[in-house]
Amino acid sequence: MTVASRFTPVSLQKCALRLTPRNVTASLLALMPTLICVQNASADAGTTTANTMVVVSDRLSTVAPHSYRAKQSTVASKRPVNFLDEAHTVDTVASQVMADNDADSLTEAMIFATGVTQGNTMGGTEDGFIKRGFGSNTDGSILIDGIRQSRGTYSMATIERVEVLKGPASLFHGQQEPGGVINLVTKRPQYQWQRSIEGEVSSFGGGNANLDITGPIADSDFAFRFILHHEDKDYWRNFGSQRRTIVAPSLRWEGKNSRAQLSYEYRDYDLPLDRGTVIVNGKPADIPRTRRLDESWSHIWGHDQAVTAWWEQDLSPDWSVKLTYGWNRRQYSDGQPRVMSVDESTGALTRRADANLGYDRRVQYTSLDTIGAVTLGGMRHDLVIGLDHERRHDYLADVYRSSTVSDANIYDMNYGDLTLDSDSLDNTRSNRLDEINTTGLYANDRWHVGENWIVGVGGRYTHFEQSSGQGRPYVADPDSEESIFLPSLSLLYRLTAATSLYANYSESFVPNGVDSDSGQSLDPEHGKGSEIGLKHLWNDQFALSMALFRIRKDNVAISDNGVTRTVGKAGSQGLELNLSGQLSDQLTMLASYAYTDTEVLKDTADTEGNRLPNAARHTASLYLARDLAITPSFGTWRLGGGVRYVGEREGDSSNSFSLDAYTVADAFIGLDTHWIGKTTHLQLNVKNLFDTTYYPSSGGSTRVVVGDPLEVTMTAKVAF
Repeated sequence: MTVASRFTPVSLQKCALRLTPRNVTASLLALMPTLICVQNASADAGTTTANTMVVVSDRLSTVAPHSYRAKQSTVASKRPVNFLDEAHTVDTVASQVMADNDADSLTEAMIFATGVTQGNTMGGTEDGFIKRGFGSNTDGSILIDGIRQSRGTYSMATIERVEVLKGPASLFHGQQEPGGVINLVTKRPQYQWQRSIEGEVSSFGGGNANLDITGPIADSDFAFRFILHHEDKDYWRNFGSQRRTIVAPSLRWEGKNSRAQLSYEYRDYDLPLDRGTVIVNGKPADIPRTRRLDESWSHIWGHDQAVTAWWEQDLSPDWSVKLTYGWNRRQYSDGQPRVMSVDESTGALTRRADANLGYDRRVQYTSLDTIGAVTLGGMRHDLVIGLDHERRHDYLADVYRSSTVSDANIYDMNYGDLTLDSDSLDNTRSNRLDEINTTGLYANDRWHVGENWIVGVGGRYTHFEQSSGQGRPYVADPDSEESIFLPSLSLLYRLTAATSLYANYSESFVPNGVDSDSGQSLDPEHGKGSEIGLKHLWNDQFALSMALFRIRKDNVAISDNGVTRTVGKAGSQGLELNLSGQLSDQLTMLASYAYTDTEVLKDTADTEGNRLPNAARHTASLYLARDLAITPSFGTWRLGGGVRYVGEREGDSSNSFSLDAYTVADAFIGLDTHWIGKTTHLQLNVKNLFDTTYYPSSGGSTRVVVGDPLEVTMTAKVAF
């Protein structure tokens, strides 16, 4: 019998040998193989029959096709660890979840992550999320394939799944918030031909189109993937449109004892910059939700680039080394009429015409990891030892700040009077630079004690240097540097073959960058988090996870109406519950509940005891999908939907107003047929089914995000 790690499309007579012994063992243990073909080659009389079985074991795949749950993850341990053996909470938003619910953006995908709520989004131009009470659009917690990204909004066109690691994640991912990290796993080149063309139209007007082609390159060990995506959709508020183009080629190579991949992504965009509505008498203003309070020239435009490369070499059946390099750059500009204040008795607005031209944000990352296992005294040690270096560069060329004017009223908006004054260039805030260089050395040992216990012991030693300054002429701030050790401990007990209990403790550290509005340097943040949890598998396709957590964090950066400062100390604690997977062969469920209690523990006298902004105390969701083979000759139907609930949240750090709780329902129906090509897929989605008015987050009383209204989308996809 021969076994293959991947396959090139072949006839039954061309099944081939691909996997090393190490790969075979790992694949079989992880229960990942998929039987592709069995050849019974009959010989002449008197000879034996040769049985050849080819098994696909894609080490990058952790979610079964059409599944709502992941069987394993690498984001917490830098190596594949199955669900029951991972002593951390990892929520996975699978591709089927995103496909069923037409989640085109990261913001929509995070609806399905337990307890995650939306934070400040910089007018809808930067993804920002609250995880276990902490987080922002500037926290650097969004990764793509494990590499930190520049601030921005992320399309799901190139993404296979999204992993959310809860709690402090600094051990392997560097300087991070204690709430967790969000890792976007990209679609990889495949050694089986897959081609698809997809188009979508929206009731808002416009839509998007997508081309995805992957397959082997001739008879070589190379495979490629090419994704082209274009979006041009009308904005649902007064004016504006969302335009985005993505080009993403990638190349993969697999040899006998080594593997490599090189990928590139280019994103060009022009998006509305919409600060939302304002608070009047403690509530969002009573005006039509379509009404914008800015001008038609309020938008952001630019382009992003990202290069990711990795090479992995097997040193022995039990050891490998992996070198990873990542580089991403975001270059953009924006113009934004800012609402500075509102007269609550008359509705008169005081506004200012601002612009930031020539942003250049870059992240460069390199890591070298040695991953393997040793047996000492009859006990297995799964080891990861590595080092990494990251350089973050944040530059802004020109800052324009006009004079404030009272020129509009929220109840009777007249557009076109507020324009940007070309003479309003602020040289004291322009030419702004912030650079952070970090070098880390880390190690982790997952020590298998007997058959039921796994002890995790790890730590990270980090040295960082930060330099910043601004102005013409340039005035440098004092440079800073620090070295710090961050421990990570865990203990897991396999109570039964289907149940595990665990506890963990870890610390986090973040050297805060410069505030984007004021240019002020902020003190670094230090967090400590602990968690106890339970995981259970009812069967191979349906799982329960439950966790109790507690976090304490010093120097918490918060922003209200563009003014950023740090809170002395804040904490959060709570409960998270998640159920996901197949209830039956036809019925899939995703259900979650989270209770998150936040509190300012040390700050000015009038804010101690306050809750942290945008952190909902209660969140819950329930989504179901069912396959229906009503008329098999016509095709297979799939229908489903669900509801999500987000509780009341404080709108600012002083708790001067709150955002009401809301419940939003979604529904879809899809049909798979063979009308065109291999498969033709048609799907109708209704988002915000009952057209609920809601406010998902706030950046202060003049920056309250307005939730999307009812939207109907129609998608057609042909695979061939």
